[in-house]
Amino acid sequence: MNGFNISEAGHVAVLLPPQSITGDSDATPVNPAFSMKGYKHATILIIWGAEATQDATTLLLYLCATAAGGSPIAIPFNYYFQAAGGAGNDVLGSINNAPATGLVLAVGNAPPNGLITIEIDANELEAATGAPLGGSLGVDSYIGVGIGAPAAADFCSIVVILSGARYANVASPTVTT
Repeated sequence: MNGFNISEAGHVAVLLPPQSITGDSDATPVNPAFSMKGYKHATILIIWGAEATQDATTLLLYLCATAAGGSPIAIPFNYYFQAAGGAGNDVLGSINNAPATGLVLAVGNAPPNGLITIEIDANELEAATGAPLGGSLGVDSYIGVGIGAPAAADFCSIVVILSGARYANVASPTVTT
């Protein structure tokens, strides 16, 4: 086999199946959050569907104490996005940085039928004690994605692909409990 076999050398977890995210205005972490405990890298795909009203809320990435959230702390992140959604628009732009306050969504970065990709390495979760990622949280904690939505029917799905497995095998253990 050539390339990366996600099923055996990685792990895929659906955090949010395709659904309407209507009226979730506070951008709390989607339940479940996921753990990078056994992996070196995570690619988070935020896949947009139809949007009745352009989503103009904030996308946040959190460090969480448990899969259910547990005192989430917003963290900065790197992301890519498609400038135009829909068929034939499969090109991501260059890397961007979002502060801990999150990414404000707009038609330019979260168009209907578009994609936002967040890339994070496990070593990015390590920091000196006292820093936002320090203390009891870190590489063994969970990562949550928070996304808000207007009152109109907007659809979204969130999938995480973990790679760099420390103990790769066909049936990898869950990352969401």
